[in-house]
Amino acid sequence: MAGFSIPTAIMSTSNAGFHWPPDTGLLLVGHGSREPTGVREFLATTGLVAGMAAQLTVEPCFLEFAEPAIADGFRTLVRRGARRIVVVPVLLFSAGHAKRDIPAAVAAAAAGETSVNVLESDHLGCHEAILELSRLRYDQAIAEHAAAGDDETVLVMVGRGSHDRQATAEMRRFVELRGRAARVPRARACFVAMAEPRLADVLDEAALCGVKQIVVEPHLLFGGVLVDRVRRTVAEYAGRYPRIRWVTTGHLGPSELVARAILCRARETLSRSEA
Repeated sequence: MAGFSIPTAIMSTSNAGFHWPPDTGLLLVGHGSREPTGVREFLATTGLVAGMAAQLTVEPCFLEFAEPAIADGFRTLVRRGARRIVVVPVLLFSAGHAKRDIPAAVAAAAAGETSVNVLESDHLGCHEAILELSRLRYDQAIAEHAAAGDDETVLVMVGRGSHDRQATAEMRRFVELRGRAARVPRARACFVAMAEPRLADVLDEAALCGVKQIVVEPHLLFGGVLVDRVRRTVAEYAGRYPRIRWVTTGHLGPSELVARAILCRARETLSRSEA
């Protein structure tokens, strides 16, 4: 995105200098949403990936709620000449969708395609480019609101939530890393749904700890219902606790950093397959 430079450490995760094998396609799988904003932002991210790796064939698809479906995206790649397809789940954490639903849908789509080699990559997780983007969203919000210093701040990071313990543990690990990177001594993880602690519980706790400022960061890839819910909840708490400065950052959204993380996951998968 315009407005910031990409650090050298992050640039090293891109496709620069990497030889992509011929006839390789990337199938980027989003969760899907009934909200046009979420679909639009996912497709914009796909466009960024395609622009960074022009030698690759890149197709978007969705697990549910939007089109094209996984089977349609897979067939499009095959028609476009891909004989090696790397499936990248464009998801922050590995829960049931990444572990079971996407692999099952890809396997069904690939049935009978004996000439196509299918490789499945890792989700985005705690990739350094996602950590950098999260930090940038924080910094942008602080600058925009002329907000207080880090030592007077609680950072509340809000994940979607999952019943999967591995996914919630990875979110907590991400927040631990973010707290170090932002130099914020108090960084808390919470969830919109399906996991504890809930957003409201953490906001109550933060509001009573005596800080001047609470920064709430939706750790969500794309816009839609959940981002809107976080913003409404923060607005409600700002009314309850007017003496505290409340700042809500942007969600991750389409970004060159997300695109670089996707390409890095694909590159890692190809490297493992050729080792």
